[in-house]
Amino acid sequence: MISIGTTFNYEIALRDQLRVVKGAGFSHVSLGARVEHSNYLTTRGQEDIRALVQGHGLAVCSVHTPFGEGLDISSPHRGTGDETVDVYRKCIEAAHCLSARVVIFHPTAYQISDNIEIRKKMIVRNLEKLLDHLGKTGVTIAVENDSHDPANDILSFSLDEIGDVRYGFCYDSSHDNLVAEPLALLEKYGSRLFTTHISDNRGDKDDHMLPYQGIYDWNRFCKVFARIGFFGVFLLEVEMRESGFKSPDIFVREAFVRGERLRKACQRE
Repeated sequence: MISIGTTFNYEIALRDQLRVVKGAGFSHVSLGARVEHSNYLTTRGQEDIRALVQGHGLAVCSVHTPFGEGLDISSPHRGTGDETVDVYRKCIEAAHCLSARVVIFHPTAYQISDNIEIRKKMIVRNLEKLLDHLGKTGVTIAVENDSHDPANDILSFSLDEIGDVRYGFCYDSSHDNLVAEPLALLEKYGSRLFTTHISDNRGDKDDHMLPYQGIYDWNRFCKVFARIGFFGVFLLEVEMRESGFKSPDIFVREAFVRGERLRKACQRE
């Protein structure tokens, strides 16, 4: 099973995206953090998404929590944390409605370097509230590695402290290519991998390029990934903005081809 995020081009309406995604060969789609694009947090939006996805013979594998001011799951300010929990609860409810198995979130809001120890305690506090809300929905929550080490320290602390089987890891290859020790987190938390954000970059910023278009070490990735025995949906989080493929149909088809090439390379290891 292979999926692509709606992040590939938010200027294209979801209805048109799904046509392209299905035509390229994908089995799933992931709803991106820009919630106004899909409206997945509204009842009407959920109804529309269900109809569109089913009409194209696709499924929603995951939803990404929104970004924005006032949202920070590890904020040192209790009020901000509570507000974030409220929004993430709605994301969980939306995922359940859409039969999506994973809700993906970042351990911090943007780049931070302060209050790390307080943030570690706050993320655990807030995640425990979210885990209580999961109940028997079948939805899981996955924390995504970021492109700066302080955020990843908070991620690691939360995964070490919370052993709940409904809490796991989303591996972002582009983010990982920008830290001091790429693949260290995947090696450590691969057994708790719920989903992926597969993309490439040139090594200096989060380009979200197609696999094999940048400098990420895919050979080493395949060796690590093969040992994990991952059976979830292989999700690409790529964007057209850095690509030479300017046609959405061609870009998404190329994404599928490269994603399948990478997935099969992992299986051969």
